[in-house]
Amino acid sequence: MIPGTTAAVPEPRSVVEPPTQEQWPIVIEALKSGLESGGHVIAIVPQWLDDDVLMRLDMARSMLDTGRVAVHRTALPPLAATVLASLASGCGPSLPSAGLLASLLEDLEAELHVFTWLGSVAGLSNPSPGIGQHVTSLMPGSAFGVSSWPEPSVHRLTRGEPSVPLPQIERPSRLVVAPRTGDVAWITETVNGALGGLPVRTVEPTLHGPKWWGTSKLVEGVVYPVDAAALAAELMRGLEPWACRWCSELVARSPCPFCGHRGRPGRRRAREDAPVPPTR
Repeated sequence: MIPGTTAAVPEPRSVVEPPTQEQWPIVIEALKSGLESGGHVIAIVPQWLDDDVLMRLDMARSMLDTGRVAVHRTALPPLAATVLASLASGCGPSLPSAGLLASLLEDLEAELHVFTWLGSVAGLSNPSPGIGQHVTSLMPGSAFGVSSWPEPSVHRLTRGEPSVPLPQIERPSRLVVAPRTGDVAWITETVNGALGGLPVRTVEPTLHGPKWWGTSKLVEGVVYPVDAAALAAELMRGLEPWACRWCSELVARSPCPFCGHRGRPGRRRAREDAPVPPTR
């Protein structure tokens, strides 16, 4: 992802299968093309993918002999990881450097709200269900909802009710849904109605969804902001960027996302409306 000329958030798509060993020459060519056209590339790699993926990506960077490829490991579930890539692509053009985009990826993760319908929690590990929920999961017709706000949690669903904690959506947002087998309406109608009726985008089921959620009876949903330029400007106001002492990239995180040099840590500026401490 390279800063360009548009601040629109691209439409999220379902997570694709990671390239096989035989397909890695294509990845190398893609990295090379990105470096030649824009100077920097940011790769978002889910933590739940096999370690071989990261190892091969490191080998590709070594073969290209470049320090201009940053790798961000995300713990987000499958659909949310794809939405993160789309949101980052939308925010990139409004940021002064690729280094700042890479520095802000964790902040962009925090802007996403995950809602998932599950027909069973017997294989769910993150978030971990309670013993009672495990037992209830064995009953026919049981259903559960997972919400990432204010922290990841799992709840038994009551028909016609959201049954999960819901955030207040204050900025222009959209809901993307990846249904497999389950109650799509719980997300698109019940939850979305309680959120204020956001525009809905439906994509193909994620390939890694069943492995992550522990069941094939699932519907993944993610709410994400669409005002990329305004979001980028808001996040920038809380940063004190600096030029990396090793590669000169403008960053706001240590170590540098590109070369790994440990410079001074990013410091958040005090808000203008923060109370002034009393003087003695």
